[in-house]
Amino acid sequence: MTQHQVLEYDVVVIGAGGAGLRAAIEAATKGASVGLICKSLLGKAHTVMAEGGVAAALANVDDRDSWKVHFADTMRGGHYLNAWRMAELHAQEAPERVRELEGWGALMDRTPDGLINQRNFGGHAYPRLAHVGDRTGLEMIRTLQDHGIHEGIDVHMEVTVSKLLMDGGRCAGALAYDRERGRFKAF
Repeated sequence: MTQHQVLEYDVVVIGAGGAGLRAAIEAATKGASVGLICKSLLGKAHTVMAEGGVAAALANVDDRDSWKVHFADTMRGGHYLNAWRMAELHAQEAPERVRELEGWGALMDRTPDGLINQRNFGGHAYPRLAHVGDRTGLEMIRTLQDHGIHEGIDVHMEVTVSKLLMDGGRCAGALAYDRERGRFKAF
């Protein structure tokens, strides 16, 4: 009989890229116990490949920029096929998310007067990409994983989810295989 371990959390997040880490942090800051499952090692998610920067209308380089211009650029770039509400939320929330990352320790490139530097990128009307050289994704992941650990998130590395456990119409857990220990885990 194969032994398995049962782990109980208020929230289980599958995936330790930028979105997964941020979701886990949000749940932890609201008081939930959080288990974060990553199929490889922490810090190896594809987010590290994001080199260009984070599009956010901070208006640090050109004060004509705004979330509304960012939204229009995003819609135009998507040939108006975008989910407009998601594009709008992104444009509105992006500046605060960049400041949040900075508050958690991200080291963004700076203008001579000390503001977060922004550079041009295709499809943007104004310089909008907050960046860390050409390693923005790596800095994002480093910052998010450090903050997540600080918030008390339990990280399960080298664990592959094989099945979502359903209760009626809702997901109630996950069955996974811990490759390092050679056993199954039920979350």
